[in-house]
Amino acid sequence: MGVSIDVLFVCTAGRCRSPIAAAMLDAYAPRAGSPLVGRSGALVGAHGSVPPVGITVMRERGLELGGHRSLPVSAASVGKAALVLCMEREHVRSVVDEHPDAWAKTFTLKDFVRRVEKSAVRGRHQRFADWLEHVGEGRTRDDVAGESAEDDIVDPYGQRASVWREVVEELDDLVRRLIPNVT
Repeated sequence: MGVSIDVLFVCTAGRCRSPIAAAMLDAYAPRAGSPLVGRSGALVGAHGSVPPVGITVMRERGLELGGHRSLPVSAASVGKAALVLCMEREHVRSVVDEHPDAWAKTFTLKDFVRRVEKSAVRGRHQRFADWLEHVGEGRTRDDVAGESAEDDIVDPYGQRASVWREVVEELDDLVRRLIPNVT
C-alpha cells in the first residue's frame, strides 16, 4: 500500500471525539485500501481513558476503545502528522498557536471534509502536502475565529448515551466521507 498518511485527530482531553474518529479511521481505511492512519491527541487533561458510556457505544459498532489512553498533542505528534483534524475551531487555534508551521495542515474535521468534497481529487502521484495546500487555498486564520455549529462537533463528555450516539454517528459520517477524498 505504500507510505501511510498519518492523521492526528485533536480534541480537548483526548477521551471522546478524537479517539473515536481515530478508531473509525483505522477500522475503515484498510477496508478501502487507504493509507490513512489515525492518531488521537489531547490539548488538556491527557492520560485519561474513554468514559464507560463511550466504550459501550463504540462496542455497539464493533469498535473497541477500552484500552485507549489519551496522549497530549506535542511537537512530535504534530510534526509526524500529515494532517491535523480538530473537533472544534478552538482546537485549531490552540494547535496553530503552539505550532505555527502546522497551519497549512490543520483544520476542523467538518471544514476539511467540506473542502475536500469541493476540491479536485488528489492526483495519484501528487505530493500530499501540495494537495493540502490546494485544499486550504484562500483560508485565513479569521476562518477559525469564534465558535461555529458548522465546524464544531459537540463534546459528549458527561452527556447521556443518546448524545454519545449522535456524536458517534456524526463522526462516522465524516470519517467515511474523508477516506475516499483523501486517499
